[in-house]
Amino acid sequence: MKREENTNETPTTTGTCKFCGQSRIIKTVGEVTQQEADEIATDECDCEEAKKHHNRECKIKKANEWAKLRFENTPNVLQIFSIAFRDVTNHDVESVTIKEGDWTHKVFLNSDGYLTVKSGKKVDEEVDFA
Repeated sequence: MKREENTNETPTTTGTCKFCGQSRIIKTVGEVTQQEADEIATDECDCEEAKKHHNRECKIKKANEWAKLRFENTPNVLQIFSIAFRDVTNHDVESVTIKEGDWTHKVFLNSDGYLTVKSGKKVDEEVDFA
């Protein structure tokens, strides 16, 4: 990777948005790979696809933070949620239903485009009259 350095300024390199191909000069601290520079350029780009990508990644990050708190003792369930969040947000699937014990969780995008988890607990009730 070609790195541009000026002794009086912060080191820089060039990154390219993976959606529109626009190049940007990226200020760096330490060594960065070309892939890392391109990711930074994509994150900083103002093109519509880059904005959509950033929005999707924020939704997935927030959802994973919630799931880590809720399912910290069940790593297998946590992993399934992580995959579900990405697949639903990227429109690979419409929804994912996860059954965990007495709980059923449905992951989907609501009509406003928000990543949503709807959870319900199975409640059995039995009444005997003698």
